[in-house]
Amino acid sequence: MARTLLNRRSVARSPILLASKSDRPVPIPGSTGDGLALHTADSAVFAGLCRTLQASGVRVSTQGPFDTTRASPAWSQVCCVLVDLDQPKVSGVSIIRRVRQQNALLPIIFVAEKPVLRDVVDSMKSGAFDFFEKPFDASRLATRVEEAVLSYRRLQPVLAEISRIEQLIIALTKRERQLFDLVLAGKSTKEIAYDLGIRDVTVDFHRRNLYRKMKVNNAVNLAIIIENYRHERMKVLSALPPA
Repeated sequence: MARTLLNRRSVARSPILLASKSDRPVPIPGSTGDGLALHTADSAVFAGLCRTLQASGVRVSTQGPFDTTRASPAWSQVCCVLVDLDQPKVSGVSIIRRVRQQNALLPIIFVAEKPVLRDVVDSMKSGAFDFFEKPFDASRLATRVEEAVLSYRRLQPVLAEISRIEQLIIALTKRERQLFDLVLAGKSTKEIAYDLGIRDVTVDFHRRNLYRKMKVNNAVNLAIIIENYRHERMKVLSALPPA
């Protein structure tokens, strides 16, 4: 089945997978713990909160003041981050962006003494889970932390499935990825062979490898898992603040 390049149709790789609307990866942790990462320079202020949370079974890890120049290993091991904003040169928005680079949907709660209203509004618009003013009610804050932890735990199956599908797609060869896009477009074996300038039997060979790597049996099953993946991934992306 000889063909010249002039007879082949142009085949472009689809940008709708492994690239968001802004070409950002979705940062999802490989594993998740069950606690709270507390960023503060004065842990004594949060002693009552820590006791209440630990009595409820929520582990608290004190991380010291928030550093916007580096990621914290704790962010991949907890279900919530609590940040004391009473330190120089930090803002809720900058903190959210820093955490989101490592973990897409980790709930973030802020505490500040006499916070500026504009900062509170901007932080909430950027995806903060809640914002508390000092002096805070330790019991009420503990309740919000527990709610944040629970909401994040409920997301884990969705995030794990997004990560699983992305790893399967990443493992595809360039030719398998071309076939992937054409199969999802509903192309037949002959149409794919024509588009790629290869033989029908070669298409079948790559199709079998594609299905094996994606852990499906046919094009219908492939379409189902990819549609679910796209839907859930877009929900994750929509929750991220602007880059």
